[in-house]
Amino acid sequence: MASCPNFSELEQRTYIKFRTILEIPPKSIHDELATICGEDTLSYSTVRRWVSLLREGRNSVQDASRPGAPKLATNNDKLSEVREYVKSFPHSSVEEVATYVGISTRSAHTILKADLELRKVQVRWVPHCLTFPQKAARLQMAKENLEIYEGSDPRRLLEIVTGDETWIQFKPPIRKQDGRVWLKKGEVPPAVCVSDFRAPKVLYCIFFDGLGPVAQIPVPKGQTLTGQFYADVVLPEVEKDYLKRRPKTGTRGLKILHDNARRINLWL
Repeated sequence: MASCPNFSELEQRTYIKFRTILEIPPKSIHDELATICGEDTLSYSTVRRWVSLLREGRNSVQDASRPGAPKLATNNDKLSEVREYVKSFPHSSVEEVATYVGISTRSAHTILKADLELRKVQVRWVPHCLTFPQKAARLQMAKENLEIYEGSDPRRLLEIVTGDETWIQFKPPIRKQDGRVWLKKGEVPPAVCVSDFRAPKVLYCIFFDGLGPVAQIPVPKGQTLTGQFYADVVLPEVEKDYLKRRPKTGTRGLKILHDNARRINLWL
């Protein structure tokens, strides 16, 4: 018999009722439903439960009404309360919204999804929250560097190695669900800074090119970043790691892009 996965749960319960009247065991009923309904078949535990209920005298296969269940609350007052709460606490869960407003979880979910048309999305994690002038300065520097190589082979951009210092912080990772906020469709998720000045940290000198990281050099605690430290410690490490990636060409044509290049007299 060809399977037909279009039988609703109610229709399957009706079938269970008729087969129970004929004293067919639950296992056989479930096998018959599986042959007819395929993947949409009710689970065996559900079939067995309904057979037991029907044998005990239940006649209806409809879901029993629940007089104690809370009604959906979607009046204007509740809508306003939910809207203001998620505005103040965008990371809150459906359960937290329901508890604060004093409604059921089902009602809170309906208000958030259907009435307010909100959805929970992941925030954008960024290393630092830059100001607009800082972003503009970085854009200008990038344009100036591109002008230098205008008309050249694009592969020459791989000769540029960018370096800077950054603090690597030690702190517990933030759970994914804690980084989700309620937003309307089309709204851009807010950016959250990963850095926290209160967390223990270690200073690193990190260099990378167009293919990825080149070198990561930890700075000893208490060490001052001077031109001499770069010349004696940092640059030899960068050169050694860079030669591993380009053993044939070596450092020929290599250019270091660094905000302190004049002070530490990097090679070109």
